[in-house]
Amino acid sequence: MALIRKVMATAAVGALGLAEVAAAAQAPACLSEREVTSLVTYALPVVINGAIKTCRPALAPDGWFATQGPSLVQRYAARKGAAWPEAKAALIKLGGNDARMKDMVASLSDEALQPFAEGMVAALVTKGIKPGQCKAIERATRLLSPLPPENTAEIVTFILVLAAKPKVRGAVGAPQKSDLPICPAA
Repeated sequence: MALIRKVMATAAVGALGLAEVAAAAQAPACLSEREVTSLVTYALPVVINGAIKTCRPALAPDGWFATQGPSLVQRYAARKGAAWPEAKAALIKLGGNDARMKDMVASLSDEALQPFAEGMVAALVTKGIKPGQCKAIERATRLLSPLPPENTAEIVTFILVLAAKPKVRGAVGAPQKSDLPICPAA
């Protein structure tokens, strides 16, 4: 579960270029669960495809990823277009207090911004997966695959929201910070 949470959080953050955006902003705006779900919905096909490509050498050539993965990516990709407007708005929102960053992101056309976001996700997924994790990732993806894409996006969002809640570290009691600023539930 921690691996899935890590991969999904990395993908969501990468899709947004959040590391660069957060560094430029003093206090980035938080995202609602709906906005996170839109980002996840948009990023999932890229995340799954990246995992398939990265894990190919570590998995059986006739395994689940090899035989069923590409059709799952296509099924999830069918939802990307509908998720994009809200995902893009969330990306712009993450510009925080840095007006130049917000303006730059807002001025990009969808044709320019989408490949950038997808490229970031693909690079982060490839970088974040170790060969020893591939069987678990394939299994988790297989277990989630019967669900409709919107349910999978909601489950991933739920995991990201749980991961974003502050946790106490050791005896010091310093809260952990989430890489993805998710608004507290109302």
